[in-house]
Amino acid sequence: MSRELDQASYLRRRYRGSQAIIDRRERKIVGQFLKRLGPQIGAVLDAPSGVGRFTAQLRRIASERLVCGDLWGETLQALRRAEDHDGLAIETKEVDLYRTLPFARGEFDLVFNFRFFHHIRSAEQRNHVAAELARVTSRYLIVSYYATASIHAWQKRIWRRKGHVRSLPMIPLSEFHQLFVRQGMRVVEDRSVLPLLHAHHIVLFERQMGW
Repeated sequence: MSRELDQASYLRRRYRGSQAIIDRRERKIVGQFLKRLGPQIGAVLDAPSGVGRFTAQLRRIASERLVCGDLWGETLQALRRAEDHDGLAIETKEVDLYRTLPFARGEFDLVFNFRFFHHIRSAEQRNHVAAELARVTSRYLIVSYYATASIHAWQKRIWRRKGHVRSLPMIPLSEFHQLFVRQGMRVVEDRSVLPLLHAHHIVLFERQMGW
């Protein structure tokens, strides 16, 4: 019988060494963005949620609902097992971001999508995912992506360490923004996790008036 996925053990393994620095920076920027939105934001969707790295931060601002959606039932089970049941109870749902999301238009006040776009290699799929995320939010989006023109992008092309992914889909900043601007969102702020050194960016979008 395979061992059950444990949230704490997974996060310790995944975010150690240099990744621990990235993890701290990501959490800090997400926290700063969430602070700008106010203490209570209503309904929040985290998709894909993974094992729940940002659940605690999102719970602090979700006053009505916090839905954690992921394609993999194993990660959702790990998230549920790790719940301390202190505060707002989470809802979990299996979702496939490459398909139509099982939520109504504008069902959430905030949609959170983290470390997903740099796995998408098809422009058609990027457009679909952006449209679906924008469709189900009535107010805000926090989305991350890998931008071109960084030392990290150059490093990815030349690093030959065994097991290292040499090529992750990266996209120019303006091109990524347009994916969501076309869906009625405006850019509030785009922050680099480690300026110049790392390709990862986090963006806060807001629904434009009239959309």
